[in-house]
Formats: sequence, structure tokens, C-alpha cells
Amino acid sequence: MFMLRTPKYLSQESYEASSYRTLSSASEALHAIPWKPDAENPLAPALLNIDWLTAQPMLPFLTQVAPAHLLYRSIMSHGMGDSIEVIEWIRGAQLQKVLDFDLWEKSSALQTEDISYDKFMSWLRLWLQISPEFAVERLLELEEETIVLVFSKIFEIIPEGVTQVTEEMRENWWVTEDKKFFLRLRDENPETFEQIKPFVDALYKNNVRLAGSVFAHAAMLVRQESLEDGLRWKNARLADQGFVAQEQALKTLAPKSQKALKQIILDAQKLEEKRVEAFNKLKNPIVSLATESAIDPEAVDNITEFLSKLDCEEGVRYMQLALGEGTLKQLTGSENISPEYFYEDRDFINESTEKIIEKCQKLLVRSEFVYSRSVNKMNLLIEKVFAEITNNDPMKGSLLKERVAHISNILLSGVMHSISNDSLSRSLGIVKGLLNIALEVCLLNPIDYNIKLHEEKSELEKGVECFNLVGPEFLFQVGWNLLLNIAKETAQTLCDFDINDPMVRNHLKTIRRITLSDASFIEVSLTKLVENQRHSDVSVWLSSVESQLSPEIFFIIESLLNRVPMYPNILSIDKQSDTLKFTRTVKPFETLDDIEKVKLFLKNFTRNLARE
Repeated sequence: MFMLRTPKYLSQESYEASSYRTLSSASEALHAIPWKPDAENPLAPALLNIDWLTAQPMLPFLTQVAPAHLLYRSIMSHGMGDSIEVIEWIRGAQLQKVLDFDLWEKSSALQTEDISYDKFMSWLRLWLQISPEFAVERLLELEEETIVLVFSKIFEIIPEGVTQVTEEMRENWWVTEDKKFFLRLRDENPETFEQIKPFVDALYKNNVRLAGSVFAHAAMLVRQESLEDGLRWKNARLADQGFVAQEQALKTLAPKSQKALKQIILDAQKLEEKRVEAFNKLKNPIVSLATESAIDPEAVDNITEFLSKLDCEEGVRYMQLALGEGTLKQLTGSENISPEYFYEDRDFINESTEKIIEKCQKLLVRSEFVYSRSVNKMNLLIEKVFAEITNNDPMKGSLLKERVAHISNILLSGVMHSISNDSLSRSLGIVKGLLNIALEVCLLNPIDYNIKLHEEKSELEKGVECFNLVGPEFLFQVGWNLLLNIAKETAQTLCDFDINDPMVRNHLKTIRRITLSDASFIEVSLTKLVENQRHSDVSVWLSSVESQLSPEIFFIIESLLNRVPMYPNILSIDKQSDTLKFTRTVKPFETLDDIEKVKLFLKNFTRNLARE
């Protein structure tokens, strides 16, 4: 094991911000819009406006207090290259969390997740724009498993003295400063060497023994074991942020019977009553939310560690920008002694840190309330309901948004291959559509779900009443069940057509005969594969019939049998003779009308197939 972090309260040289915000520039930024609306999904957590964030005097602390997934999505939306002033201040444990969202990708070769070389290099290049020394410090703040996996991606490493060292290596490979390792970059692009060489030099300049330890660990890497350790720690960090394990997510996403849904709604209504009771007890919800977040021990540790790595003068300057000189003197209890005198006093730092976190949290919370009132796009009923709730009670709207995000995280953990920015956005879009479909269904047939609504109210008023009664978690279960039924109905239609049509007679092989070891056999239908969520087997079946169906029909079927069924936009086009221009585009299911169009297509499947 090698030491990763400098002991706290040990002064060391730090880097001046490339264009750190003066008080005058920060004042101008106060009039900017702090939140960037998601044009596609008003229910999604708002993104931070990176230009606004960059100009804030509290930027070094806001990057430690804001949720890691919010920082990540905001940066990716704005563009990494244009967010370097914010990236500069994402450090320590917060940096590891942000990279957890971006670095890992599904590896088809390993059948598991692995570190992406290209994604890590995009971060490293940005750090190197500040300085090689800065890049080294950020790397060494990461967890050991991440560091050695990254190094094994960048380098081929052979230690001096082992039998594998050949004369060709001695002549052509790169030798480290301590003469203990032979290195060759896996990327043969000459520009990569020009970028990596100063980085390695800075690593050895920082600490020769630590640099040697990093290379030694990477050279001795047993990749599968390190991957397992890295994934276990990554998943644990994600769990702290609301991302559940895949096994737990799949249990939540399992199909539910109508009887089970009726039991779930009883529990949901009781839980909503308790939530309302707890919420009403808060005298000042905005202040209460900020205060609860202010005592988060992890945020305290992050900021305390950040301050410990600054010299006394610079640390106090950032604290003065955040809190004001008067507040700092109040914390010291003396008007005459400079706060710098107390910089290494643990009580002073802890108290100052809690004040900073509370101020950051209030700024973030109140800013999002302003954003919530500024969202204008409301095409779906769920969006109108959400806007109505938020306008009447911004705090409640903010808490509902957190619950919607948690539902999205469950969907993402259960059925998607990564937690990248695209996956997060796609998952939120799917959840929004399912909530809207479920709300439409519950308003259309409230008796089916034991929901009692006031008939004299408008559709919007009944939507708000229903949403408040059962909550987004139950509505998601209803919508998700309807979506799974679409896939099941699609499979059943294909099976019926394959069995009953005299021109086909199992030509599509929707019934498979599997011979057992005792020479007996069982028959498994496509419907059973879909019911049991055997997605890999369904994919194999789709590949086997692609050549037997027209591109349009196959695309529709493939979309409906997807792991998350998607609505093929071709079904929204009025088909006229043979003039249809076929485009392979899909969108999440959003309305009952989308579902009705799919059912109409399945009802007329034989005729649709004949027309093709």
C-alpha cells in the first residue's frame, strides 16, 4: 500500500487559480442565472450554470459541497474544455466521485466494467493545462485501485532485474528517473509522449519513493483482482449517492401483478401521509434543508482537507472571500488578532468549515427554487402537475425532484450499461414518460388502483391530487409495468403469428425446442423469454430473424423488445402507400397515445407485414 494523501495541517505549496475571481468580478456574476434548465425534462435536477459558478467567490467550496453527479452533469453539458476553472477546484474525495461517473465503461472483452483510457486522458490533459505538478497532485488524491488501473492502461511496465528485460527494451523503452522501471506507452501517438513525459517527471519530482510505489503496484497488477476491488469501491461510493446495486434495482424493476400494485398503493399512501406530516413540522424548510446538509461529515472532511493543503495566507484569503472578514474575526473571538494566527487550530477550522458549508447549501437550494419557477416547457400532464406543485411550494418541488432522481438511479443501475452523462439524461427522460403514462392511467381508471379523486376538479387539479396521494414511486411502478406489458404483448403477437399463419409455420422460430440430457425436450416460447427478462436470449432471437423481416418491421419489433422498450417514431407517421421515408429514431414512451399506437400496430400485425 502506498500513501495517497498529505497529512492535514501540513503547509505545502499550492497553485494560484488561473484567473481566480476578484471581488468585483464576483459581484457582476451575482446577477447571472445560477441554474441551467434542462430543456427536455423539467422534472430532471437542474444543472449548474458553469459561467455563474466560475465567477462565484465561493467556487473552491461550492465544488466540494455540490453533489458530485450535479457537478459532473453540469460540466459535461457545458463542455469539459470550457469548464476548466471549475475542474481546477474539484479535488480529493469529490474528484474521485466525479470520475466514478465518467471513467468506467462496459468492456465487451472482459464482460464487466473497466477504466476508459480515452476518458482518463481527457481529464489528464485538462490538468496538464494548469501544470504537470497540478496533474500529479490530482492523481495522487484518487483511490489506489483507480491509480494502478489507470497506469496499467497508459503504460506497459517492466521492472528492472526481471528476466523479461531484453536488449531491445534497454535500447528502445523509456527508463524512469530511478532506473527501476522500463516503460512503453500503449498509445503510440508521438503527441501522447510529449504530454505524459512531463507528468511522469513531475511525479518523481513530487516524491521518488511514491512514484516508484505507483509503478511497482501497476507492474504487479493482477488485473481481474484489481478490477473487482475497484468496482467494489466504486459501487460503494455510488451507493452513498443513491445508486443501488444492480441486484437490488432488478428486484424493484421486476414485473408486478395488479394485486401486488394494489398492496403497493396502500403502503404508498401511508408513506405519503407520513412525509406530509414530517414536512409540515419544519418551521423554515429552506433553512432546515441547508442546515441538515451543513453537518454532512464528508463535506466537512473534504473542505478541511482542501484547506489543509493551502498555505496559511492563501487559505485565509479564500475563507474571507466566502464568509467575510468580520465573520472570521467573530469565530476567532478577537478583533485584533489576524485569523491567520488560528489557521492551524482545529476548532477554528471546523467551525469555519461548517459556516462555509451552510452558506454554500443555502445558495444552492435558494438558487434552484428560482430555477424551478422559470421552467416554461410543460407539454405533458406530469410536467404541468409538477409545475403546479412547485409554484405552490418550492421546497416540496425540490424534494420531489430528489425522489424522481432516485427512481432514475434505480432504473439506470438495473438496466443500463454505464452511468455516463448520456445514460443519466436518458434514464431521467424514461422516468418522466413513465410517470406521465401512469398518471394518465390513474386518472382514467382510479378505481382500478383504489384511488379516490374529486370528480368535480379539473384534470390538472386531479393530477396534483393523485400525485400527492400516491407519490412518484408508485406511479413509476405502474408505468414500468405497462412498459413491460408492451414487450410481452409484442412477443405474444409474434408467437401467435408464427404458429397460426399458414404461410409461416414457425418460420420465425418463436418456439424453440431444447433437448435435455435424458433425450426429452422442452419448448420455450419468445413470450417466456421476455417474461423472464432473458434479454440476451431475446437479442439472439432478433439477430436470427433480421433477414426475414423488412427493415421497418424489424426496427419496430427490436425497439419494443429492447431491455427498456422504446417508442419507434415511425408509428407516429401516417403511412401512405409506398412513399414512407424510413428513419431509425426512437423516443421514450410518454403518453397513453404512444401505447395505443403500438397496440394498434400489433393488432394489425399480419396486415402490416403483408404491406411490407
